[in-house]
Amino acid sequence: MPFPEWLIEQIRQRIDLVELVGEVVALKRVGKNYAALCPFHSEDTPSFFVHPERGIFKCFGCGKGGNAITFVMEYYRMSFPEAVRFLAQRAGIPLPEEAERSPEHEAHQRVTALYQVLQVAAQFYQEALSRAGGEVARKYLSGRGVRAETVKRFGIGYAPEGWDTLLEHLRQRGFHEALMEEAGLVSRSEHGKPYDRFRHRLMFPIYDPIGRVIGFGARRLREEEAAPKYLNSPATPLYDKSRVLYGLYHARDALRAQGYAVLVEGYLDVITLHQAGIDTAVATAGTALTEEHLRVLRRYCQQVFVVYDADRAGQQATLRALELALRQGFEVKVVLLPEGEDPDSFVRAHGVEAFRLRLRHAIPFLDFVVLQYQRQGILQTPSGQAQAVRHAVRLVAAIPDPLMHDFLLRHLATRFALPERLLYEEFQRQRRESPEPKAAPVRVSPPAPTVPSPPSLGLLPEEEQLLRLVLLSPSLCSPQQWALIEAALLSERARQLWAFLRPVLERGVDPVTAFATDPDLQRREETQLLLQLVIVREMPSPKWTQFVPEYSEPDARRLLQEQLLRLQLRRVEEQLRHLQQPQQLPRSWEEEQQRLQRLQELALRRQQLMQQLSGMQ
Repeated sequence: MPFPEWLIEQIRQRIDLVELVGEVVALKRVGKNYAALCPFHSEDTPSFFVHPERGIFKCFGCGKGGNAITFVMEYYRMSFPEAVRFLAQRAGIPLPEEAERSPEHEAHQRVTALYQVLQVAAQFYQEALSRAGGEVARKYLSGRGVRAETVKRFGIGYAPEGWDTLLEHLRQRGFHEALMEEAGLVSRSEHGKPYDRFRHRLMFPIYDPIGRVIGFGARRLREEEAAPKYLNSPATPLYDKSRVLYGLYHARDALRAQGYAVLVEGYLDVITLHQAGIDTAVATAGTALTEEHLRVLRRYCQQVFVVYDADRAGQQATLRALELALRQGFEVKVVLLPEGEDPDSFVRAHGVEAFRLRLRHAIPFLDFVVLQYQRQGILQTPSGQAQAVRHAVRLVAAIPDPLMHDFLLRHLATRFALPERLLYEEFQRQRRESPEPKAAPVRVSPPAPTVPSPPSLGLLPEEEQLLRLVLLSPSLCSPQQWALIEAALLSERARQLWAFLRPVLERGVDPVTAFATDPDLQRREETQLLLQLVIVREMPSPKWTQFVPEYSEPDARRLLQEQLLRLQLRRVEEQLRHLQQPQQLPRSWEEEQQRLQRLQELALRRQQLMQQLSGMQ
């Protein structure tokens, strides 16, 4: 039977939408509302807004919106009845009995059973760790400095040596072999006989973002064994190693609060760092870093400190991680460790304060690239320097934020004492040869419809840049500059948009927030056009200046001034072209003298503008 309206209303009243959405995306307070990168489509600037007072969300990029039930249906791939049950259970609201079971309910029950069998297995491993057979595992943990409270917090356990110890334990609790196999707990021999997948191993449960066990990582305890050192759960309906980050569940609150992640390689790196108070540490689970991992992580933070092992393989993995993270719009720095160290060994040997000091002195990604070439002796030759520069430019080209390109290329030109022109030419060449960088779509179920490419706004590039800067950082320009902006705009569309935007600025409110929350403004065509500049076009993150610490807000102000000068130069050059065009009717002597005088004035003004622009480079 359908759910009564009173039940739906009660769920909507009891569910904290900010808390619900905040479990899967990094929400940032904007006035009375919250903003985030949309979990349903790819974007580089937040267009997804949550309105806690109204209990609704809305994305102005892909158009999705609704309430808590709608969000759960879209994000967790649930039907309406499943979403209602999920939220009712979360809110502690008893459901009325249903007359019949739907297919959706049966599918939900299957997934619930997978979570249950994995949770029972995790409890079994935890209990086995404290028994006599777990002595080797306990000794190993003690030798690595892992305290009892940390073992409990991360649910670390031990898989006994027997071939069917877990299998029999689960059978006794009524779980079927098919479910155990589907959950990745049991394998089958060539003859079809089931057996425990994990035996005599240290067990690390892997949790989803809301704390449910979805799989395991398992370390062998006999170093002489030929078996893999680490064995992970296979792919299951719940576990996909290309998307799962170990430690994310324990780090999620700290990631939102501190705004950065410490990205490491191993389970024990994460555990040791969390135990020491570095509670934003996460790692991949049995695989190399992927774009999917970074898309998940970007829901929680915007900055990454890469702290991989200090061996050659670790440094190569760091270079790969840099490019992937930059392509997803992260601000990236690298933490350098002594040769042969990893985060776990470094903290145990030198203490957490020494590690925090390394974090504070993390180097920008460009400096790390140059350092790698320097350590290998490649920078001693011109060809080696060219190789390093091309590599660095490739990383700059991977960044989706167009405002960052100028700053970084200038930084690189200064570092190698090269003309900026050469770096811009190399940058353009690499952009032509490679796909334009953008954050790939967030993987969700069901897949969100592709957002179509925005139509042309009919603006000059300088006008787009100028309006974009004002929208994102209205504090960059004072009311005195508004008249200059209005006079500089050349196209009819730009003047139309400015006439709409200026009254919003005069109210002293953030324009993007106003466009997303004011119903009257939302209905205006100009709002959608201006939001298109901010939302659909690639734009900087709120902390874009942290890519290169030398550049800050004054550089953005200079960029705004540069666009004003370029527009003035365009206007002067257009006037020059008009005056230089051949005329059908002959001019009088006075008209010709006036034309020549005006040409001289415009030529002088053009020279002055070009000198001003040159001085800003």
